[in-house]
Amino acid sequence: MSISFDSVRSILFDERASGTLTDIPADLYSKVHGEIELMYKELYDSGDPLSERSQDMIRQIESFKSYVQEIFQIRTGRIIELALARGNGDTIDREVRRLMIPEEQALFDTVAKAVQHARGELIDHRSRKQILIPETEVEAHEEVGEDEGVPQGFSLVRLISPIEPFMGIDGRTYALENEDVVCLPFPNASVLSDRNIALNIRIRK
Repeated sequence: MSISFDSVRSILFDERASGTLTDIPADLYSKVHGEIELMYKELYDSGDPLSERSQDMIRQIESFKSYVQEIFQIRTGRIIELALARGNGDTIDREVRRLMIPEEQALFDTVAKAVQHARGELIDHRSRKQILIPETEVEAHEEVGEDEGVPQGFSLVRLISPIEPFMGIDGRTYALENEDVVCLPFPNASVLSDRNIALNIRIRK
């Protein structure tokens, strides 16, 4: 089930206006991600990322991302404050705990326990115990496209005709001039090439 842009904006406004956590759907974030994926699919299927409708859709996608990011920041800030209070011995109202979605509950518990441990070590003079932090190995890799140095999904082009600033499907605003050489998302590069505004450049080894 999807969630509308207006619903997310309403949740954000409620969070801004409230001095505490508000009641949000447990699947808010997954619904927003699903909606953004659908919008990206529609954007790619449109065939013309420079059309007015496509540009409006890109702006709406960026607003969606911005709104859910601010909701996350507001709520996590409040949850960390509550966890700090709990870790220092304060009692947290059950109703407030009920307003946390499962991932937020996990954040609250983790921070509260860490504060309790630190307080015991530093303030209450409990016997010190070695804390083992598991190391996580991350395999670093970077996907590249067919052309060396050009990210996957992008094309290297050279501008050969004037064009007004536009927003790419990657959410970036491109203000380009004649003879500029730039990596653009493939759909944008394809449209500019078809309209004789840019030439595709192939890097040879």
